[in-house]
Amino acid sequence: MGKMKQLWFVEEGKVALLDVDIPEIKGNQVKVKIAYAAICATDVHQVTMGVLGAVPPMALGHEASGIIVEVSLEAAGAGFREGDQVALFPVTNCASCAWCKKGMPQYCINARTTGAFAEYVVVDISAVFKVPEGSDLKKYALAEPTNCTLRAMDLVPIKHGSTVAIAGIGGIGSIMLNQILLSGAARITAIDPVSEKRELALAMGAKHVIDPFHEDVVKRSMEITDGVGFDYVFEVSGSPKAAETPLKILARCGTAVYFAVFPPKFEIPLNLYDLYMKEGKIQTVFNVPNTMHRSINIIERMQTDKIIGKIMPLRDAVKSFEVFHQSIYPKILLDCSKT
Repeated sequence: MGKMKQLWFVEEGKVALLDVDIPEIKGNQVKVKIAYAAICATDVHQVTMGVLGAVPPMALGHEASGIIVEVSLEAAGAGFREGDQVALFPVTNCASCAWCKKGMPQYCINARTTGAFAEYVVVDISAVFKVPEGSDLKKYALAEPTNCTLRAMDLVPIKHGSTVAIAGIGGIGSIMLNQILLSGAARITAIDPVSEKRELALAMGAKHVIDPFHEDVVKRSMEITDGVGFDYVFEVSGSPKAAETPLKILARCGTAVYFAVFPPKFEIPLNLYDLYMKEGKIQTVFNVPNTMHRSINIIERMQTDKIIGKIMPLRDAVKSFEVFHQSIYPKILLDCSKT
């Protein structure tokens, strides 16, 4: 059994790149040589906030692409072959627990994470999805976060000509913006305190931008929407300071979409009377594996050249978390071939 590099959550607030055994396949599993793994705010917040129940020690990373290098007999019977290019879903599912049988495998009680900040992963085929042969695997490292945004679009189908605001143009925010731009939305407005990210939003196709640190967000929103507010507001920043803004700039019969993962103990003040008077809706978003094929299909419509802001070698995985906190780049990828 050989050794490989893998990034681990080793203790509260701390990550480390460890030398660990390359896992062996069994059952319905394949071994994937990871090409690229993208850093998600959730990865960082697992370490800093313990979101999604994260406790050390645990392997990190869930947005990844790679090439299958070993296949079990069961996986081969399901049509997987060595050399297949694939994208990964964050967790496996058992297909047999109560939640899986209800058609909600995203809540599988036997789920296992992939730990994709690594040279190799061994994973059940329930979390493995083929991508087109000869693909640029950098792009398909974004398949899973793209899948999250497609889930949002399924839950909140934007009508053509509806006005939309999005707060937070980071990694997932830029991907969400891409979907909004493809939706037929109008007066698309990006809210972000970082000038580079506002510039990115405009370059991608947003009509307006707002600097929440130096502008009155409510006033500017009303100017942009002729005094009525936005039909849809997507909160993608995850900042508690920004949590109330969607409800303040929401139009009547509008929908506030809380897409970001907020700190587990954070509670938002909510005036139900105001929401009632607007007949407003609040929608949260999780993730589902059964739309991954659509996410893979939509990658060719994505502005990945703008969304991918920086690529770092796996050997700098610990440093990449520090770079993430600089809030300069939309999406940071780790090149897992460079150890």
